Amino acid sequence: MHDGRPPRSPIARFFPGLAQLSDGRDAAPGRDIAAGAAVAIVMIPSVLAYSELLGVAPELGLYSALGAMAGYALFASSRKCIVGPDTTVALLAASAIAPLATGDPLRAAALAGTIAIMSGALLLLAT
Repeated sequence: MHDGRPPRSPIARFFPGLAQLSDGRDAAPGRDIAAGAAVAIVMIPSVLAYSELLGVAPELGLYSALGAMAGYALFASSRKCIVGPDTTVALLAASAIAPLATGDPLRAAALAGTIAIMSGALLLLAT
């Protein structure tokens, strides 16, 4: 059944966040960009601390958080959902990784990457 809306383009189907910017309905894309930059700046100290908590190099936390924010901007369309690193998630991940990594930073990074990829896949499936 047709609901009167035009069919979604492949870009809108796979990159709803990008489609929101290009559809012209956003009255102030500059405000969205400024808000994203502010969140990124505030997020930096916390991701550096969380990566230390997990036992991985601080720059890995920074790169993964900024990459996750960029991915969310492309693949998500919610204007009401707030995403970012969280203390609870960092503690849960650290409690899962620390016993398995046994002090090896490379193994900790591999385990953290596995958790991140699995979480991202589950979130994509859920949307």
